[in-house]
Amino acid sequence: MWDVPRDAATLAYAALSVFVLLWDVLLAGQIAQARRQARDFLALTALCGLFVAPAALIALAAPSAWTGGPVALVTWVWPATLALFTAQSLLAVTRRLVTSLISVPILAFNLLLFLAAAARYATTTWPGAPAALLGIEAAHTSVMGLVWNASALWSPIVVQLPLLAPAYPARWRVSKTLRATLAIGATAWSLLMLAEYPSGVRAVSTFAALTNEPLQERPRGDLALGVRILPDLRGPPPAAALARDLPLADSLGVRLLSVVVTPEGTSALALDSLAAALAPWRADSARLVVSLGYGRADRAAWLASPAAYRERRLTMVDRVMRRVRPDVLVPAAEPFELGPRLVGNVPLAWWMDYHTRAAKLAHELRPRTQVAASISAYTIADSMFYAWASRTAVIDLMALTFAPTFRGGGSIAARQRVVTRWMAGNRKPHWVIAVRAYPYVFGEAAQQSAMLGTFAWASRQPRVTAVVLDGAGDYDMLSGLQRADGGFRPALATLARARQALQESR
Repeated sequence: MWDVPRDAATLAYAALSVFVLLWDVLLAGQIAQARRQARDFLALTALCGLFVAPAALIALAAPSAWTGGPVALVTWVWPATLALFTAQSLLAVTRRLVTSLISVPILAFNLLLFLAAAARYATTTWPGAPAALLGIEAAHTSVMGLVWNASALWSPIVVQLPLLAPAYPARWRVSKTLRATLAIGATAWSLLMLAEYPSGVRAVSTFAALTNEPLQERPRGDLALGVRILPDLRGPPPAAALARDLPLADSLGVRLLSVVVTPEGTSALALDSLAAALAPWRADSARLVVSLGYGRADRAAWLASPAAYRERRLTMVDRVMRRVRPDVLVPAAEPFELGPRLVGNVPLAWWMDYHTRAAKLAHELRPRTQVAASISAYTIADSMFYAWASRTAVIDLMALTFAPTFRGGGSIAARQRVVTRWMAGNRKPHWVIAVRAYPYVFGEAAQQSAMLGTFAWASRQPRVTAVVLDGAGDYDMLSGLQRADGGFRPALATLARARQALQESR
């Protein structure tokens, strides 16, 4: 269900989270047995110990479409639990139940966690929440990025646990050392988050500027709007995801569907099921884009033998082309963005060789299929890859991805300026193969601005002939047009109106 990173940093974070959870539960039990404390403090501490584990599970389950529906009505439990922890640590400070060198850092840590959780909750209930509030969650996410890297922006499993304030003297040297270590960690984390707060506010504010330029008429009607549906497929398409995503695509009026298939999803059963599920749409003139993603064993396969790994991916191309027959094939989804994280540091020359072989194979099996080179990171490697793909005859399309970094909408605008320079003199058609934002971090208004602004930018670029929204729902990545509880985000209606206006302008 969830693609859990397995690098050393995230594994260490997971171990630390388990330790903090045990600390909270065991400490709550010890404090509750201390009859000398006031009843209100004991009751508050007991509630913290009682709710921290189930509230953390709710926080993990609520954002994802897989599990969010049943817990949609109780998403407030997580910020409420953090409020209890904040109140408990505040009482510990004001009543001097433990030295301020320990209690004050824990109070600051819990307070900032509560404010970030409240801001995140506001993104689901207050579409126009101000940047001053949402900047708190943006700052929190930026600090979490030190461990989770870019996945902190979109992963549903990035949850940080609070700390219970110890309300009795430490009896052993080990206990004193442990408390001091936690206090130092809480202080460092709090200072980092406070330092990131101004940048977080700016990151949220910069999305509005993306919609400063209006849509430009395309008299030939050659700018298509599409949507990515389904999670990354590791088997047959889930029936629940099809039931959610296809009606959304229909309400948007798109005739361009995009899916991502991983190595585990290229079995005969999985591909035949995908082809059958989308056959009615394709019979109604819808076009299908298939991007080849990455599997859990890809890193090990690459390290074992780059040549064998290339043949393995070419086998994926062969299976997809024979059974799904896509209109557009992306041999590697975001090779310089997702590739380094999921496969490793693959040389540029290897990607060029693989794309050449994949394109030739795809054209041999189905000449009508267009093969696209994916550009997403806008680094030096991406620039060189773009220059190569724009010259080589086997690549038919340039596939662009626009997504914000921790710096918000300004990073999307910067990448669009880079692409505008790159396109000068390039005669190949360009597609925005994915445009996404992260509503749980920057807010739903930011998602709306990012998608509408990119659609408007594309309308002003004659070479850009399609824009694909990523994606229909919150699955592995929290960037969908539909919330986990089934509600539509404001961007959906706005983009439907923009598409209709562009059609009427013809």
